[in-house]
Order: sequence, then C-alpha cells, then structure tokens
Amino acid sequence: MTDAYASPGRPARSGHGCLWGCLVAALVVVGLIGVAINYSDWWLTSGFNGGKTLHLVIETINRDQIARSVLGDNIRIVDLQSSTFASDTASGTHEAYMARVQGSRAAGTLSVTVDTVAGKSRITSMILTGPDGSTYDLTVSRPYVPPGSI
Repeated sequence: MTDAYASPGRPARSGHGCLWGCLVAALVVVGLIGVAINYSDWWLTSGFNGGKTLHLVIETINRDQIARSVLGDNIRIVDLQSSTFASDTASGTHEAYMARVQGSRAAGTLSVTVDTVAGKSRITSMILTGPDGSTYDLTVSRPYVPPGSI
C-alpha cells in the first residue's frame, strides 16, 4: 500500500503536524497566563514595596497618633487586597489602595487614595479599620504632608 501524498525519495507524512502545532500554541498560551498570574500575585503580596506612593502612606500612618494607638509602632503593609490607578495629563494620577497593615500590637485594613499632580503627591483619604471593626478617618486626624509634596 502506498501513501497518496508521498513522492519518490520523500518519506510519507505522518498527518500529526496540525496536532503538534496546536499543542505548542496551547502551551505558549498557558505559559503566558501562568506568568501573568504569578506577576499579579507577586505585586499584590510584595511587589508594591518599591512604590513611592506607598512609602508616603507608610510614613504618614507611622506618624499618626490614632493609627499608632490602634495598631502599635512600626506599622507596615502586609499585602494589598486591591489597587487601582488612573492617570491623565490634565489632572495627574489618582491611586487607590486597600491594604492589610500590621503594627506591633494589632493588624487592620487601610483604605487610602492618593492624588499626584505635577509630581507632588497628596493623600486625599485614609481610612483605617482596626482589629475590632472600628473605623478611623486618619485624613481628618492629621494632614501630614512631607516637605516639598504640595
């Protein structure tokens, strides 16, 4: 029996070329999805530590007397539960974060928004939820603005 597609001197085609091509394409897509998921997980758990805006938030919350009385000293961000970022040339950038924070005595959540115009960042809202569920509007308790930010 002869293969209708085979020519003299050439081996017969296996007929699996499309199968292997589709498998390779599927593996590439799955790999890219895996990389995207891992990057997102890294960003939400520790990648944010390099962010300039979140350093401003940590400096501010560590200087706030209410936050220190609720959470203790050395308050830090443990992880981000959510983050949003919007930017345009007219109004600058608007960032919003929901973060779990931990101090020397307790843990809580922090909802914060920061607006940046012309390179100067300003915290516009900072709400702390303590371990007992009580909320504290830290925006009102202090308008700490680092030198040169406004």
